[in-house]
Order: sequence, then structure tokens, then C-alpha cells
Amino acid sequence: MDFLHHRCQCRFSAIEDGVEVGYLTYTIDNGILDITHTFVDPSKRGQGIAKELVRRCDNFSKREGLIITASCSYAAEALGMKQENPSCRIGQ
Repeated sequence: MDFLHHRCQCRFSAIEDGVEVGYLTYTIDNGILDITHTFVDPSKRGQGIAKELVRRCDNFSKREGLIITASCSYAAEALGMKQENPSCRIGQ
């Protein structure tokens, strides 16, 4: 499994055998990165692909000094936004 960041498209992709099997999209505005959507092909779900996409996006936001938030409910939960998580930087 390869993971690619398409910075100009604001998208992370999970690629298997040359086929995109999952992706995460985001927007950046005023220093806030908002994860807007995650998707994994139904045949590939349950393998941690979406979680890895969120982790990579979170790492990117930290490197760039961005505050991260998530409109996507899956990403919000994966980042611990629904519970106390002092390691997670949550936008107000």
C-alpha cells in the first residue's frame, strides 16, 4: 500500500496495485486545516486505511504549523476530538 499526498489537490490517497482504494480531502483557510471527507473502498474497509490517511494528514498539519479540525465525523473521532486528547490540536 502506498500513500500519496497531492498537496495542490488537498488530498491524501491510498494506492494499491496502482488503484486508489481510499482518500482523504481537506481545505486550508487562515491557518486551519479542515478534514472534509474520508473514503475507503468497501472491499478494503477494516484494514486501517482511513486511520492511516488521517494520521498522515495530522502529521502534515503539525509540520506546517496548522491547526487541525475535522468536518468529517470519522476523522474527528480518529483524532480524538470527541474525547479528551491533549496531543491533538483542535480548532475552535
